[in-house]
Amino acid sequence: MSTSESPDAAARAELPLATRPGKLANARVQTRASVTFAAVVSRWSPYAWGAIGATAAFIAVTGWWLTQDRSIPIFDVGDQLETVLEYHQMLQAGNLLGPFTHETVYPILVHMVGALAVSVGGVSVASPVLGENLVFVPLLALGCYQTGRLLFGRLAGMLAVIFVFGSSLLISLSHVLLLDAPLTALVAVSVWLILASEDFSRPGVAAMAGLAVGLGLNAKVQFVLYVVGLIAIVMLHGGWRNRRGLAIFLAVAAVVGLPWYLVHFSELGRMLELASAGPGTPPGNIPPRLSTDNLLWYFWSVLNSQLLAPLFVLAVAGVVWLAVTVVRERGRHAARLEFLAGGFAAWFVITFVTIHHDIRYGLPLLAFLSVAATGWISQVPRIVRVAAISVLALGVAASMLGTDFGVGSGVEVALTSKPPANEQDPDRVVFYAPGGFLAGAPSRDGDVPGLLQALHREGVTTVAWGAGQSAGADFSFEGLKPLADIAKLRSVITAAPEYARSTTVATLIHEPVKVHTPPTCTRLSDGTGVWVVRYDLAAGEFALFCPSHSPRYYDFGVVA
Repeated sequence: MSTSESPDAAARAELPLATRPGKLANARVQTRASVTFAAVVSRWSPYAWGAIGATAAFIAVTGWWLTQDRSIPIFDVGDQLETVLEYHQMLQAGNLLGPFTHETVYPILVHMVGALAVSVGGVSVASPVLGENLVFVPLLALGCYQTGRLLFGRLAGMLAVIFVFGSSLLISLSHVLLLDAPLTALVAVSVWLILASEDFSRPGVAAMAGLAVGLGLNAKVQFVLYVVGLIAIVMLHGGWRNRRGLAIFLAVAAVVGLPWYLVHFSELGRMLELASAGPGTPPGNIPPRLSTDNLLWYFWSVLNSQLLAPLFVLAVAGVVWLAVTVVRERGRHAARLEFLAGGFAAWFVITFVTIHHDIRYGLPLLAFLSVAATGWISQVPRIVRVAAISVLALGVAASMLGTDFGVGSGVEVALTSKPPANEQDPDRVVFYAPGGFLAGAPSRDGDVPGLLQALHREGVTTVAWGAGQSAGADFSFEGLKPLADIAKLRSVITAAPEYARSTTVATLIHEPVKVHTPPTCTRLSDGTGVWVVRYDLAAGEFALFCPSHSPRYYDFGVVA
């Protein structure tokens, strides 16, 4: 022993490692933390585990779907994917503030989640979509479960989670990179925490509610439309008296939610324009404000696009039951009253305050509908409960089979001889629908992503195509551009197809397939074909080229 060591130090050195005071304290802290976590998990009810299982199953099916689909991202989906890839490149280059100051009309949160997912999972279409699901699907389940549990009990919480995952529209949007499903998740969490704050009388919960609202503001501009009514109702119901909790809620929401808007203040006009009535909006999506078409717009949308008839029946029954019981109980369940009024306010705002309607804009109503549609089930006699749960199970299974897998053919009843072909599908009742909004069953659709990657392996560095040939949904330039980026190709869009005398440049031709046209390199599901024009150095002329053909260069024939 060194003479410089004290007797106490020597004694500690001779103790076994696990019994040294410092190590012992750390071991106790770790053990206590492990025991605490285990105790919390052990207290979770079977209903909580049921909700967790439903969430895991939903994410697993979405993950499988992403491994099977090879279609071109459509319009806005491709645009959002391109933004995610740009943010990823900024972060990779060390430009950490680049995404925050990037000129765009969309807030930053969802795209940043996608960019970080790309950093972990690699540059692909699937990585940001799966990352979005891994973050926001559990948040959606948490919000629905806790709101249902708060208002009606644990069984209602689990049923609310199962119900929300049966939404055909939610299933479809979980397959693509858009902002609406994450927005719905943050609305659900905000609704739960605002109600749980008990009129802002619980400062800690009020702070969490402010955080959820702030994050929601960073998800999409329209977020405030779905919670402003609930916030106002809670304040009028007594929240204004709890000044400390209310101040904390507003302060946290402002600190988290407003900085991005302050930086992008000059772009607010364009944001509001796109949110209200952007260019290319179908006339049927802007009905006269004081008209029956406007009053029923989201009724038809929720029925025929979002829920379909079986789940819609449960939602109507739940809303009626909740309204009757709230009136009968005369305020004995204040949170139920606030919840019902908040849901009605959200519907009223998106119906009568905003001009532009869209079936995606009705998706956040799920935060209210899922709980209302299932809460009553836990309060009724056993026979009725079993019947309602059976309808719920059948409705969810039908939505998954139709949207995830495209099984069977549609079943609907027309209420008029010729129902209008508007986006919200009015004047009909849809019971079952294979396919989905923007994304149905996984599709190869010509595997254009694989074609672009094969061109890169063949020495192509630039891919070009004409703007007129990429204006349609099945071959949109918004979707082609991020696919080219993923394949490590530079993309060039010209007014009409142009060609370069270089083997490193390939031009895509997208046209209908005709009788005398040469073989396509790939054919899309809408019946059109895709050809590739590349300079044949050996022949000294342009020719059609396809990595999967033999020979790879072949004659033009007649191609428009």
